[in-house]
Amino acid sequence: MDHYLQIVLTFILGLLGLSFLVFIHELGHFLVAKKNGVRVKTFSIGFGKKLLRYKKGETEYCISLIPFGGYVAMTGENPDNPDEIDEEGSFVSKSVGARAAIAFAGPFVNILFAFLLLIGLYIIGVEEPVSDQLIVGFVDKTGAAQEAGILPDDTIYSIDGKPVKGWDDFRERIGVSLGANVTLEVHRKDSIISLSVVPKELMIPKKDSSDEMISMGIGDIGIYPRHRVVIREAPVAGSNAYAAGIKMNDTILSINQQHISRYEDVIRIINASKLDPLHFQLLRGEDTLNTVVNATYNKEYDRYMIGIQMVYVMYKETHIVKSSVPEAIKKASAASWKMTTSIFRYFKKMFQGQVKADAFSGPVTIVAVMGSVWMSGFQDFLMLLALISINLGIMNLLPLAITDGGLLMFLAIEKVRGRPLARNTQLVIQNLAMAFFLSFFVFITFLDFNKLGLFLK
Repeated sequence: MDHYLQIVLTFILGLLGLSFLVFIHELGHFLVAKKNGVRVKTFSIGFGKKLLRYKKGETEYCISLIPFGGYVAMTGENPDNPDEIDEEGSFVSKSVGARAAIAFAGPFVNILFAFLLLIGLYIIGVEEPVSDQLIVGFVDKTGAAQEAGILPDDTIYSIDGKPVKGWDDFRERIGVSLGANVTLEVHRKDSIISLSVVPKELMIPKKDSSDEMISMGIGDIGIYPRHRVVIREAPVAGSNAYAAGIKMNDTILSINQQHISRYEDVIRIINASKLDPLHFQLLRGEDTLNTVVNATYNKEYDRYMIGIQMVYVMYKETHIVKSSVPEAIKKASAASWKMTTSIFRYFKKMFQGQVKADAFSGPVTIVAVMGSVWMSGFQDFLMLLALISINLGIMNLLPLAITDGGLLMFLAIEKVRGRPLARNTQLVIQNLAMAFFLSFFVFITFLDFNKLGLFLK
């Protein structure tokens, strides 16, 4: 696929995913508002200029220019329009409970949708770690793990005394520990050792440049899971590998009983063998095969070779697990809780200096990531959709003046006082909040565009 066409398709898919989450959020507000007799003037996906519009009854349905959000405009909800307060179907004419239900409905639908989606995914079957053992495949020579003495084939069992559950859990916990002293329990052959490591800031090369780096704002220690070494192309005709029956897409599991996780090891073992026979163990489909190959000296490369080209493939230490309905509900509840609390963990670690602002992503990056994940695997996209839906719901429940949570805060104050805050007071608070959020949006968008190339290669 053409590179630019792929970028366009990535953004289209990402926008479809985000727009769906916005749609169900606003639909929650819309349906509960209608149920309570509130007159809805506009139901919009996106902000700004209306590109497509359709009016049915009292409501105009539209798609607007700026696709990162949406709104339901109700009669009498805007303090700038006091003339609408006494109109029939006015939002402010309804009880505090009815208005709170309308405000809560949008975030609730996002959270409920994510929960139900997770239940469905767990019933269908999702990839889960084969075990809680994290076997180190690579150690970055410039990383914190190298300095701490972590070696390839070490098995990591816990971080600060708490067991790790798969590589995703490990990366998240190291990610929010930037600059902190972390203790890892490591199993090395028959020994159990504790190693202290201080995560460094994760830096990613910008595009294909090794000179310019992008800060990701989170911690990293420079270790990676095991990889498999796969035969990239058919062995050279007439070569020793060809004669031994090695084929394209074969995975090299071991040579002379030495486990293989790097093609550099293959080159080293072959060259060291000289003319001695090499005992290969291969994986072809689901079958394990054994063959013997002899190397031949190549004058051009000044080393022994067998006639193969290799490539890395991530070794997935996972398997598909299908759950019963009760198990799926239990797993979805645990996953939902973890997704819900992750926002607060990141904020807490940011205030502690263990996460930087660079770690946060705005709508541009979210769209790019959603589109990219969708193109790589639809089930992974659905899992990401659940995560973003819960985050959207939780963020909207925070009492931040211009969010649904802000409206709920004003309604709580009204309930306690017996009357609402003065309209001028509400306007001042909302305008200050709007100024803050616009500044924050510009800042986050700047970070987004700086990181955008990472997701559109």
